[in-house]
Amino acid sequence: MSKNLQLNEVQEILSSDKKLAVFIIENLRSSLSSIGFSENFLDDLLSDLGNLNVKDFGEKWKEELKQKYSIGFFQNLVPKYFLEYVVPVTPSSDEIIDVGCGTGILAKLYAQDDRFKKVTGIDINSYPEWEIFRNEKIRFEIVKENNFAGFLKIEKPDSIVLTWTLHHMEHDEQERYLGYIYENLKIGAKIVVLEDSYSTNLAPENGANKYEKFMEWNPDQRKNIMSVFDWVANRVLAQREKVPIPCAYRTLEEWSTILEKKGFKTVVQKFIGFPNDRDINSPQSLIVAEKN
Repeated sequence: MSKNLQLNEVQEILSSDKKLAVFIIENLRSSLSSIGFSENFLDDLLSDLGNLNVKDFGEKWKEELKQKYSIGFFQNLVPKYFLEYVVPVTPSSDEIIDVGCGTGILAKLYAQDDRFKKVTGIDINSYPEWEIFRNEKIRFEIVKENNFAGFLKIEKPDSIVLTWTLHHMEHDEQERYLGYIYENLKIGAKIVVLEDSYSTNLAPENGANKYEKFMEWNPDQRKNIMSVFDWVANRVLAQREKVPIPCAYRTLEEWSTILEKKGFKTVVQKFIGFPNDRDINSPQSLIVAEKN
């Protein structure tokens, strides 16, 4: 796939394998319905997804996207998800850096927790929510790759978290970022990674039936499923034109291997699976690793 998944590539995935297309469309209808989108919205989105005019669709359904996605999902459901799976496994920190923080909702949750003294959210793009969430405990900055290592060297954080960030990088870029992080963390500092990722060894903690059906497809088909889901979430639902979509997924076991290759020791490994109240039915995995 290209560095950024394009509409014509989505169309190719959907048109080249009719059974796979049915699976993708049915899953999108199920997940989006579960977070409150109307039948009219879903019919308009899914009747001919491969030929969707994303900009026109966004304008037509602007209010429903705002209420059900920007507010209903990101402001209400995502915080609950982070509070259940991410915040509890994050060690207390004098400073924690949220890499690829997006809107900053996770940074906001950390700032509300007394275990975290200083919270810094960074991304390659800015988000309007930064102005709302910023306070004496939280700051947000745009940090590109060429400044990332230097930024970490100055900050010297106790913990780093990356949620749904690494699959927006090419594989070699993922390795570079993890290398920068390892080189600039203190001994004993931890990294928390939440990714769209499935396990080949562990049973899912949620959605065993969904996992069983997902694993009936071969690895290339699984990647195509997750890629279309990611394209819908970012380009259509969030209307984000600048977010890279290289579809660079890895299994949970592959993430553990690459972290250990960089020098980390895995201390927590969770295959969350397919929890309810999600915008897209992509499998979820979480890893906590420590710098030795």
